[in-house]
Amino acid sequence: MQSFFGAAPTLTSVAQALAQAEPAISARPWQQVNVRAIGGLTALGFARSRDVLLVTSQSGQSVMDGTTGEIMYRNRDADGLDTSALKGTRLDHPADERFDMVGLYGGALRTMTDDGWSIEKIVTPAGVQCLLQPPKASIHFADPKWNGHGKDATFYLMGTAGDDIRAFGFSWTGRILALATSGSLTLWSRPAPLSLS
Repeated sequence: MQSFFGAAPTLTSVAQALAQAEPAISARPWQQVNVRAIGGLTALGFARSRDVLLVTSQSGQSVMDGTTGEIMYRNRDADGLDTSALKGTRLDHPADERFDMVGLYGGALRTMTDDGWSIEKIVTPAGVQCLLQPPKASIHFADPKWNGHGKDATFYLMGTAGDDIRAFGFSWTGRILALATSGSLTLWSRPAPLSLS
């Protein structure tokens, strides 16, 4: 196909890799542990010392075990979310440390683990996609101009184009990966990462 300005543009190597990717259920050592429908999800956050997840929605608050997605506590009347401070309070244990929250009102989860796994949101003409990348790997190395030395271009498609991605990232421990849309929460888990020291 020709255009007024010359030959029609071709897909870049990165765009081609994304176009061929299928959503990942597992990305060793990561395993999908739960996909849960949550209507009107507004925010989520992780406890700092253990893999507990606080999720707020239009239907209240849920406290979950991040390694399984099992609901440990549910309150349908209140959510405990302070939108101006981006903090969440567990309504079953209000004296506990407040959660740093991310979602509809802003904020961010960790996008890299201590041992180098990263998650990245890429905006393409097809929509927004979230990619999980192993240590020292990047989808951008699929582009020959960035990969003159055989660098690893491995990636896993965790969120598909067209999803309303509200939050994505890792727990503080680096063992849980969460991806939330306005209507669902998907969790992946892995064994405790090896120490970098």
